[in-house]
Amino acid sequence: MRRGFLSFDALARARGCRYVGALVRGGNASRPLLARRSLEMMRRRWPWLLGLGALTGACTGIIGDPLGGKEGSTPTAFVCDEGAVPAALPLRRLSHLQYRNTVSDLVRFAVPSAAAEILGGADPLFATLPDDQRVGPDKHYAGFTRLDQALQQQHVDGAYRVADQIGKAVTASPSRLAELAGACATDADAANDDACLDDMIRRFGERALRRPVTDEDVAFYRGPAGAAPFDAADYADVVALLLNAPHLMYFVEHGQDGSDPTAPLDAYELASRLSYHFWQTLPDEQLFAAARSGDLLSEAGYEAEVERIWSDPRTRAAMGELFGQWLDNTTLEELDARVGTPLFDAFTAGYTPGPDLREHMLAEVTDAALHYTFEEPGTFRDLLTSRKSFARTEDLASLYGVPVWSGGEPPEFSEPERVGLLTRAAFLATGSANTRPIMKGVFIRKALLCDEIPPPPPNAAANPPQLSDTLSTREVVEELTGQGTCAGCHKVVINPLGFATENFDSLGRVRAEQTLFDPDTGEVVGTASVNTEAVPRIESGDERVAMNAEDLTNLVAESPKPYACFARQYFRFTFGRLEDLNRDACALSDVKLALDEGKPMADVLRAIARSQAFRVRSFED
Repeated sequence: MRRGFLSFDALARARGCRYVGALVRGGNASRPLLARRSLEMMRRRWPWLLGLGALTGACTGIIGDPLGGKEGSTPTAFVCDEGAVPAALPLRRLSHLQYRNTVSDLVRFAVPSAAAEILGGADPLFATLPDDQRVGPDKHYAGFTRLDQALQQQHVDGAYRVADQIGKAVTASPSRLAELAGACATDADAANDDACLDDMIRRFGERALRRPVTDEDVAFYRGPAGAAPFDAADYADVVALLLNAPHLMYFVEHGQDGSDPTAPLDAYELASRLSYHFWQTLPDEQLFAAARSGDLLSEAGYEAEVERIWSDPRTRAAMGELFGQWLDNTTLEELDARVGTPLFDAFTAGYTPGPDLREHMLAEVTDAALHYTFEEPGTFRDLLTSRKSFARTEDLASLYGVPVWSGGEPPEFSEPERVGLLTRAAFLATGSANTRPIMKGVFIRKALLCDEIPPPPPNAAANPPQLSDTLSTREVVEELTGQGTCAGCHKVVINPLGFATENFDSLGRVRAEQTLFDPDTGEVVGTASVNTEAVPRIESGDERVAMNAEDLTNLVAESPKPYACFARQYFRFTFGRLEDLNRDACALSDVKLALDEGKPMADVLRAIARSQAFRVRSFED
């Protein structure tokens, strides 16, 4: 007989969220009583979670305050004070990607023979979970979506449905149930049912909770099953409850000793830090074994696992998340949105952008970073100055005038004007017939240099500069921003960085002059000279002139600012919060030192795991 599963209300409250009105799934009359009992147990077991405060109404709020506040311009060095205590990490929820990867790996562990079918059936439910929002000092530049901590009713609803579906699916047949819990779950001997269920909770629970399963855990999680004998539905309820556990949904860290301002992570917490940072999912069996044995807490054991984890193919995908989110140009519009309009068709001159061109441009930037991290032992400077194309599709390769890259040695750009990261199409294209030098400058200043740009005055126009039939885009921008309150930022901080690449059009193609069009008919009405000379002032007070994109690229690469900025961006990706330049200087300096020494990107990215900050839990407010 199926004994009642926890009510939705109990699960929502266990997740730190109050659902207005109890929704009890199913019609068994015993379920409300069981729900109240389980809720009371949850309150006793997880006061740290419920103590965050009940969220009412639509159940929305922020746990912690990751990446909140303001920041100034990038320092070029971080002075490590071993006595400084970092701020405590907020209680972080697994990101959408991490949650999906975790549940998927749990299914593969529980019922490997049917995992593909089970996960295929759950795909529509994963799709109902809300996407994470970009969170950072600026909503457009170098924000990391994995840091969003908004807890909404959609999260609770979606996780409940996923857990319920997975629980039913992994127990849907005797063979699946036997794979999950052993032959004891399907034999006719009721005398072994209690031991069989308890063993399943211990095995599956260690992975789901990412920590050892105690006797108290077993007593709690077997609650929905009631008393033996047990059927498949009872096992399904227990699995679903484990999949909704706070220890699965959040990164719960207590450390080995919570009496000091900082405490070393215990072996299981450290295993999770490593796996979620480098794999975006839970530890594998070898990492769990290192945690169980305590080997992970030794220097030799830890170093061995860092190297093994780095060599795993999943690390490449996780680092792709880092580079993709850091270098994402969110202001880049869809490239085919204006296809069919007279002006845009005249501008493209026979080239028709497809619906996937924008994604291909952004993917090329990520592929460049991954190439210098995994395929070729390149440095951060190599990424900034590379003259190689990583265009995997014909639409982008044809814009570059190079062969499609299908792996191996990438082709060199044939155009001498195309030099480095800043001349890749993802940072030049706009989706219109006009370039946007202002947005190009803002991207460099914020995402690559971590400089703060003061907000525009309230009466400032936020519209892109209009295409002129008599003036170049640079001339239009200079007229718009060269005087008044706008001039201070635009003339000195923003515009020069964008002007240096104005010899590329708004598809990212090299041009010697700018063709001028009638904005209404698309008729060619003339040309304007392209002026790329600028004083970019990468460093404050630097009056050196950049004549073109190559000069700009070299000035950026020679400055310590982009290296310090990347250290800060990587810190945010790793720890899920904004860095404190004093209290977090030790972790920042470890990464910056590897960059300054010109170490390969692979060494730079592993440096964070070798830092002391990665291996401790801070309890400082």
